[in-house]
Amino acid sequence: MRTEEIKLYEDPVELACTLSGRELGERQDGALAELLAGAEETTELSDGYELRFPGSAEWAQSLAAFIEFERECCAFFTFELVFQPQQGPISLRLRGPDGVKDFVKRMIEV
Repeated sequence: MRTEEIKLYEDPVELACTLSGRELGERQDGALAELLAGAEETTELSDGYELRFPGSAEWAQSLAAFIEFERECCAFFTFELVFQPQQGPISLRLRGPDGVKDFVKRMIEV
C-alpha cells in the first residue's frame, strides 16, 4: 500500500481579513464574541486551534453559520467540524498556513 502526502496549502495565501476595521470590530464584539464564549475547551494544534462546543443542534447550526461567514472574509482558513458520537461535543478546527495560529490566538483572546 502506497501513501501519499497530501498538501493542503498549495498556493500562498494572504493572512488578511477583508472586513473593514469597523465591520471587524462589530463582528468581534457581537457574533464572534458570543460564539467564542460558548467554547468549553480550546486546544492548540500544530497549524491552528481546536475549539470544543456542546453537541446540540443549535451549536451545530451556529458553527456552520460561522464557517459560512468566515469563508467569505478570511479565505485562508481551513475549517473542520468534528461531531462526536451520541450527541457528544462538536469540535471546530481552525487551521491554515504559517501565521494562522497567531491570527486565531488574537481572535480568541479578544
